[in-house]
Amino acid sequence: MGKKAVFFDVDGTLIDCAGGMECVLNSTEEAIEKIKKNGHLTVLATGRPKSFLDKEITRLGFDAYITSNGAYIEMKGKEIYNRKIDTSTLKEVISLCKAENMDYIFEGQNFSYVSDFNSNNIKNLLNSFSISPDYLTDINDPNKISANKMVLIFDDAKQKEISINLLGDRFSFMNHPGLTSYDVYFKDCTKADGIKRLSSHLKISIEDTVAFGDGINDIEMLQTVKYGIAMGNAHEKLKKVAYFVTNDVFSHGIYNALTRLQII
Repeated sequence: MGKKAVFFDVDGTLIDCAGGMECVLNSTEEAIEKIKKNGHLTVLATGRPKSFLDKEITRLGFDAYITSNGAYIEMKGKEIYNRKIDTSTLKEVISLCKAENMDYIFEGQNFSYVSDFNSNNIKNLLNSFSISPDYLTDINDPNKISANKMVLIFDDAKQKEISINLLGDRFSFMNHPGLTSYDVYFKDCTKADGIKRLSSHLKISIEDTVAFGDGINDIEMLQTVKYGIAMGNAHEKLKKVAYFVTNDVFSHGIYNALTRLQII
């Protein structure tokens, strides 16, 4: 068997903060260890920036990271790709948020930048995704911000409409289920793009790629790899494009799928 690259989403795939599961299953940890032992590569492919990754995830020792929906890639600590939001866009968003009394988070790899530490909207969002405040700052000078993606929090439909009018030609908006916050990320920069870039860098054929996901933002990723596996708890739209559907995040879905694929 040739060397394969196995890509993992985080939320709803490795853990499920919304469902109260903040620790990776022992079976998943064992599977990741076996992948590496068998000579394959493990890659995290997430919408989160590195600054939002808990030690529960990073301790698993992934070979590479595709973060911020593909806007940042690193392999064994070496940066391969880094698509940043330009300063003029940061200025536009900060001005909009001040004018409309909106909260934002600019997501960077080393730090993320919040509009207001005391905002209940910010606190609720961080709690929902079990995000530590250790790598957050309230610096709001666009010349000092290094970010690959952003989150906007809307209190009403007008705020959302104005934001889409300003940014919709360049950025995609994806709602966080059950919340009024939206991931805002480059339209031409996705997890799938990140997989293609990293695979090319590593000279690994797409025929030797596997990916696990659960959300709508994983559709293109699962369609790009050879074996796109949807978790049992995945969105129905994702299940329709998957190579197959495994068990859910609580029921050893990753281990069972990798066993079925004979990778472990």
